[in-house]
Amino acid sequence: MLNAEKLGMVQMKKIRNSTWIKKYIPFILLFIAIIAVSFAAPLVVLIQEYDVSSEIVAMYRTLFAGIGAFVISIMNKDVKWLKSEKTIKRYHWIVLSGILLGIHFATWFLSLRFISVAISTTLVDTVPIFMAIFGFLFFRERVNWIGVTGIVIAIVGSVLLTLSTSQSSDSINPLLGGILAVIGAVTVSFYFLIGKKILKDSPLWPYFGVVNIVSAVALMFYNLVQRNSFVFPGKAFLFIILMALGPSLIGHATYNYSLRKIPAFIVGTVIVAEPIGATILGIVFLDQIPELITLAYALIVIIGIGLTSISQNLKKTKEELGAE
Repeated sequence: MLNAEKLGMVQMKKIRNSTWIKKYIPFILLFIAIIAVSFAAPLVVLIQEYDVSSEIVAMYRTLFAGIGAFVISIMNKDVKWLKSEKTIKRYHWIVLSGILLGIHFATWFLSLRFISVAISTTLVDTVPIFMAIFGFLFFRERVNWIGVTGIVIAIVGSVLLTLSTSQSSDSINPLLGGILAVIGAVTVSFYFLIGKKILKDSPLWPYFGVVNIVSAVALMFYNLVQRNSFVFPGKAFLFIILMALGPSLIGHATYNYSLRKIPAFIVGTVIVAEPIGATILGIVFLDQIPELITLAYALIVIIGIGLTSISQNLKKTKEELGAE
């Protein structure tokens, strides 16, 4: 009898441990994703030291990310989605999504030539702000007072952050760098809006693969017109592969996994930790030590983004309660 009781207790303990693991693994993976994407900006700066153009870096990153996504699609047997009638009817949107992704990477990477990692990543991560604005303008999605407050705070913080760097030693052309980073945020916001619609009834990896390949092809033609060199040192090539594997595949894949297990507002709020991670890595690997005023204004932007992300959850909760 005692042995049976002990066995039952052991089984119950295993079940509790299993439940605990299932509950917290998505959060652990989300933490890993933040670390992965935080390496993107420092890696770009390291690559640029080899005199590689930002557009070439963006082209190779999307090319390798697209190839990796197709490999995963083949393993998951999802490639048949590419030939489906519904997919063919949407290819104009998929192509547009790929072009927007290419512009996002090219402008963001170029901004890192003019402003520090801390400033660039903070501005390019204002995506939730533009998503809320575009959602209101194009889809009539309501934004509550918390969201409006967050948007205003983030915009004011972004302007202050850009203007405050005019005399900073680590910023060559803060205005141009800030504009490029914001263009990167705007274009990737449209990219996410298109993906949000298509991925409702489509597998992630083949879509991710096509979009990245389209982006690489568009950037290839641009680089040919600009006569940018496609050849550069092997070490820079290694950094680009690491960027495709880490920030693109590990980071983005884990974000999508987390969105299935964790409420979207939590993921959206936690993602604002990327500028913090990128800033720390910039200090460690690039010796880019931001001024206190820069950190203060960056914090204002992050608070604004966080409020906007939280407001989306409050809006959905209110709608669900109203439906009941």
